[in-house]
Amino acid sequence: MITVHTEFHSHFRELAATDKDSFDLDQPLVSELAERIGAKYGPKMQAMLIDPETHELNERGTMFVDTKGRRISMEDTLDDGETITFLVGIAGG
Repeated sequence: MITVHTEFHSHFRELAATDKDSFDLDQPLVSELAERIGAKYGPKMQAMLIDPETHELNERGTMFVDTKGRRISMEDTLDDGETITFLVGIAGG
């Protein structure tokens, strides 16, 4: 089992009603983290996280980055103590 920390920004923070949380995962996978977050914070959060058509992380206007600032995907593995940041992307030039 590992513990993964999350940081929620913008709309994610509104849905979670917090800016940080931690999750204990049986499997060190992004897919399990996404499931746990959706289960804890409800269907609106689930819809923000997971694209209903592809069942992958929703990339329409959102970003999910690891501690090193890299985008993550459902099949990525997570390290114990890692922090994943959930952001709403902002377009601009």
